[in-house]
Amino acid sequence: MNHVNVMTVDDSAAILTIIAAYLEDSEFDVVASERDGRRAVQRFQEIRPDIVLLDLIMPGQSGVETLGQILQIDPKACVVMISSLGTEDAVHECLSTGATSFLQKPFTRDDFIAFMRGIERPA
Repeated sequence: MNHVNVMTVDDSAAILTIIAAYLEDSEFDVVASERDGRRAVQRFQEIRPDIVLLDLIMPGQSGVETLGQILQIDPKACVVMISSLGTEDAVHECLSTGATSFLQKPFTRDDFIAFMRGIERPA
């Protein structure tokens, strides 16, 4: 089974822990977790994960700003925005900025794994 490297970015330590637990014993390996957008951009540059799970609402630098900076580093980066505030405008802004997909919180482990397996990553 091919392993997929995942970086999680969320200001909530609880969400980072839940995502890591959900991905345990799957083909997805959490290789980095950041709670701040600026650090996430630096880590992305260092490790180039296959998928970035990025919270939309974070203090300091927003998820959309972070998304834009990651895409400047790698225009083909696979970035999935995650938020409990999935308004149509927010989803549209993320996708038009270049996010691969948008996932609404909360989600169950089974739904999350199915979602992750369905993400189309650029070759």
